Formats: sequence, C-alpha cells, structure tokens
Amino acid sequence: MIFCNYLKHTINTQLLKMKQMHEINQVKNDEIDFFEFFEILWGGKWLISAFVAIAGLLGGGFLLYKDTVYESKLVLSIESSVPNKNDKELDPYVDFKNKFYSEKIFENWKESNSNTSLVYEDISPTVVFDGFVISKDKADQLVGFKSDLKNVKKTLIIIKNYQLPLVLDIFKYSNQINEILTRDYVRKAKTDIQNIDLILKNGGSIDGMALNTVLAIKAFVKSVEQGANVLVIERPTIPKKISPKSSLILAIFLVLGGMVGVFFIFVRNAITKRKEQLAKA
Repeated sequence: MIFCNYLKHTINTQLLKMKQMHEINQVKNDEIDFFEFFEILWGGKWLISAFVAIAGLLGGGFLLYKDTVYESKLVLSIESSVPNKNDKELDPYVDFKNKFYSEKIFENWKESNSNTSLVYEDISPTVVFDGFVISKDKADQLVGFKSDLKNVKKTLIIIKNYQLPLVLDIFKYSNQINEILTRDYVRKAKTDIQNIDLILKNGGSIDGMALNTVLAIKAFVKSVEQGANVLVIERPTIPKKISPKSSLILAIFLVLGGMVGVFFIFVRNAITKRKEQLAKA
C-alpha cells in the first residue's frame, strides 16, 4: 500500500514536471517566433521601404490627375412672415428651385448682367446628348440643392467652383429668383384676400382658422412692402477644397504599400524555408 502511494506520488510529480517543462518550452517557442517575426521584418526593411515609396509615388500620381473640387454654400431659409409655410402644397424651396432652373428666367436675368461669365448650361441640371435630354451626374453639376443636415428647415445651394466672381453671380441670380418668387406669392396672397373679401361682402362668414389665415396673409404682404422676401438668402461662404483629401489618400496608399511589402517578405521567407526543407530531404 505504501509502495503504491509512493509510486502514485512519483508519477504525479513527474507528470507535473513534464507539464511545467512543456509550458516553459511553449513560452520559449513563442519568444523564438516573436523574435523571428521581427527578425524577418528587419531583414526585409529595405524592400518594405521600397514598397512604401512606390505606393507614395502612386498616391502622388493619383492626386496629380484627380480633379480638385471646391465648394461654396448659400443658405436658404423661409421668411418667418410667409403664411402657411408648413403647408405641403406651398413649398417655397420647390418653387424657388423650379424658377432657378428656368432657362427663360435665366436669359432675362443675363440680359441685365451681360458682364457675367455664367451661362445657362453651367447651372442646368440636364444636358443634351445625341439629341436626347439627360440628367447630369451630381458630380458634374455646378449648382445643386440639398437639405441642411444641421437644420432641416433650411436648404443649401451648393456651388462647386473656386472662382469668387462666379459664386457671387450665382448669389445675385438667386436674389433675382427670390424677388420673382416673392412677387408671385404676393400676387397669390392678394388674390386670396380679394376672394375672402368678396365672400364677406356677399354675406358669407369665415371661421376662426380662416380669419387667422387672412391676418397672416395681410402680415406677409405688409412685410414684403417693407422689403422682405419669401426666402432669406445668406451670402455665400468662401470656396473650400473638399476633394481630394490629399493627406488621407496619401496615408491610405502608404499603409497599403507597407502591408503589401510585409506580406511579400513573409511569403518570400516561407518559400525559402520550404526550398531548404526539400533540399535537406
């Protein structure tokens, strides 16, 4: 019984030592692999550097042939006195946009602004191709409209150009559109007031909501007479470069070049080891 216990204890001790030795060897192997990893990288540092340099040249060439895009913005907001400005059937932004892209309105404006270099083809959202009228790609449009992400109640006119005179001409044209839009809205407002007055003269009546609408319309007409317009148009921002983002693109090319270089080094090392093993066999 004593011998069996002794034998069992001896076996367990040996197994424990073997386990400890295995763990030590595993750590050593890991350390060796870790050291070998950096040794391979250090040995191929010049080749990796060459890949990075080539990637940098490719990135520079890409930036050289990539068109630079500048952007200026006009912020549009609806004047507070506009009646029913939340009415879906009355959308000043849509009405403004439709008039902005009207060739007839543009040509009339240009007659009194002959010194501008702006032509209708610049702002037109369409182009004639092989006799067919097709929409321009957004990237090719000089002027575009989009909602302001910071304020959904505002709309932005995006001008993709760095020439300030051209940007200012678009600002002037936008103000002209705003004035035309205002005249149309005032004409409609006065017609609505006349219709309501006619109803009242004929003995009709209006409810409280209609009365509030009439008062809002009259307040709008009065504000226009004092110099207000349907839309408030802020002056354009200074043209800012938005594309290409040179530092980001170069960084991506350099990182990719380094990754390709490291991959190439390890593949070459694996192939070399394999050849040595086959030679020894």
